[in-house]
Amino acid sequence: MLESPQSFRPARADWMQACAVAIALFALYAASAPRTVAMEDDGLFILSSYFLGIEHPPGYPLFTLIGHLFSSLPFGSVAYRVHLVSALFGGLSCGMAWLCARALVPGRLPAYLAALGLGVSPVLWSQAIIAEVYTLNLFFFMLLVFLGLQASPQPGREAADGRGGRVLPWMAFVFGLSLSNHWPLMLLVGPAFAVLLWPLRGELLRRLGFLSWLVLLGLAPYVWMVYRSWAPLPISFYGPLDTLHEVWFFVSRAGYADVDQSSTAGWLDHIRFVQFQAGELLVQFALAGTLVAAIGCALQRRFLGSRVAAFLTIAFLMPTVALILLLGFDYDSMHKHIYHVYPLPAYAIAALWMALGFAWLARHWKLQPAHASGAVGVMLLAMLTVGARHNLLEDHEWGARYAQTLLKLLPPNAVVLGQGDPDLVPMAYFHMIENRRPDITLYHPKGLVLGNRLFHSQRTDTITAHRLVHEMVEKQTNPVVSTLSAYSEGAQRERWLYSELDRSSSDPKKVTIDIPEEATRFFEESVARSVSSNAWVAFVQGELRRRYGVLLAQGLPRDAPPDERTRRHLELLAQDFYGVLGIAEGLMKNEKGYSTGAVALELDRARSLMPSDVPKEHLSRFFYIRGALRANLGERRGAIEDMETALAIWRTPANPVIGSLEDLYRAAGDLTALKALQERIRSLKQLRG
Repeated sequence: MLESPQSFRPARADWMQACAVAIALFALYAASAPRTVAMEDDGLFILSSYFLGIEHPPGYPLFTLIGHLFSSLPFGSVAYRVHLVSALFGGLSCGMAWLCARALVPGRLPAYLAALGLGVSPVLWSQAIIAEVYTLNLFFFMLLVFLGLQASPQPGREAADGRGGRVLPWMAFVFGLSLSNHWPLMLLVGPAFAVLLWPLRGELLRRLGFLSWLVLLGLAPYVWMVYRSWAPLPISFYGPLDTLHEVWFFVSRAGYADVDQSSTAGWLDHIRFVQFQAGELLVQFALAGTLVAAIGCALQRRFLGSRVAAFLTIAFLMPTVALILLLGFDYDSMHKHIYHVYPLPAYAIAALWMALGFAWLARHWKLQPAHASGAVGVMLLAMLTVGARHNLLEDHEWGARYAQTLLKLLPPNAVVLGQGDPDLVPMAYFHMIENRRPDITLYHPKGLVLGNRLFHSQRTDTITAHRLVHEMVEKQTNPVVSTLSAYSEGAQRERWLYSELDRSSSDPKKVTIDIPEEATRFFEESVARSVSSNAWVAFVQGELRRRYGVLLAQGLPRDAPPDERTRRHLELLAQDFYGVLGIAEGLMKNEKGYSTGAVALELDRARSLMPSDVPKEHLSRFFYIRGALRANLGERRGAIEDMETALAIWRTPANPVIGSLEDLYRAAGDLTALKALQERIRSLKQLRG
């Protein structure tokens, strides 16, 4: 019979061994963390930590404050120092997991399996080596689990020792602090803690006022964040938060409504995400560990009691199945990557189940201590292999090389308009922290991230914002460049990695292609054959291949074969969906004309290479290009069908197919269809506005 979960009180040896787990994993994370800026939100968290600025919604003020302390460490790059925040809390999370497993399962060996297995799991490891908030969130979650297990009384003893009364204030304060880091994920698991603390409901109600004040005290970092937003900061996502409406808009993530709830997502997307989640769970603990966790899940009610079993089950389901149903994500490579970190609390619960399952198997099979230790060692080795494959073999510094190449190529004294996380933020890290290219000026045309914004995004409508950016560009005497098509008005000199406003041309639609040698080498060395397992990096690489394909095909001579280097690059692009899609688009833009057969061949190749999780924006682009080809061939009905498909796949006012579809309806004289299309677009704008 397994001992009661509430009877465990850590001895000194338990605390020491939990600390040993935390230190060992911290050392692993610190050794494998990138020494420079990485992709995703890494750069923005580093910048906001270093400058004590304001992070993207909901602000994550607690992480910013801790990150600022770490940015002052006397060793390593600033990026590496802030990475150590995630490494520290990743290790501490697993130390708490060790204590939680000890509270639930007899013996220390299952606790090591749970804590170390969680620590080397691919997702936790990946978040413990970059500047992100998820290890801090996991630490708070595991700390609350441990405190909750200590506070909740044994059946029939109803907190006779008074532990609940002593622990509840600490839980309230820690819960408030956790909301200052990542409130959506912590609120999501709130119902599970209500179940765990149900026997203490009377005391909770009696002390509700006092406990509420402790929660509010934990929220104090948000007060600091609002106050800090009034300062002239180099990094401040929205700028000053002067009204309650602006504060709520920021903290509630209202500006991300179209990200969390896509207008194109449906039940099929939800189902595919559930399937994806099941596959992810199998990977986290190298299949065998997941199967052992499934056994623990099946046995939990028998050994832990109904209440603790319900708590663990709800805590597992809320950040997985429930979150999938709440979110309106499109099922594609990028949204899969955004989602895949959210279930970390659920993986921690699975690790506890794994400890319970292993303890039962060891007792059922009457394993000798040496044999049990060997089994744990084999399982952990398998998990370490899987985790290392996902994290040690990943090129975490690709984004830094991309940003450094951009900075090297930019013309002197350039005014640079960047898109955001993939390009602007890594450049800002090198420019603002490491003082690279002090001659340039960075802007974000949407008025976000950087403190030198041209307008306050919450107070300025889209038309006015566009006008202000245009006026700033027109006043410039220095070169004006943009990366990833952040600004594309007027004649352009296309350099692939960036485009420069061509003031010498009177034709606003003229495009001159001039790819520098340094950029071409970057394509050959870091883009052509490089496909990252990190979906964020892979997305940028795919977009760069598409853009390179467009420019190569757009400049191809019609009456002569391409030179050897261009031919080789076209062959490399032809092996990738995004590259082929770019070639097809570029052929249609070629001023010397194009072969419809050649475009059709490229589109057939793109269809055969299309990933199953291709972003809907690029799937829509495929049908748009095919529709444009059919329109040029005089196949008006087929062109309309393809373009309607393109709009149905990616239902957004930003879809470039809308203008072409309107032209087709006008040319066909179908004013009814044209009016219906325009009404759909107005509805989409209202939904997004």
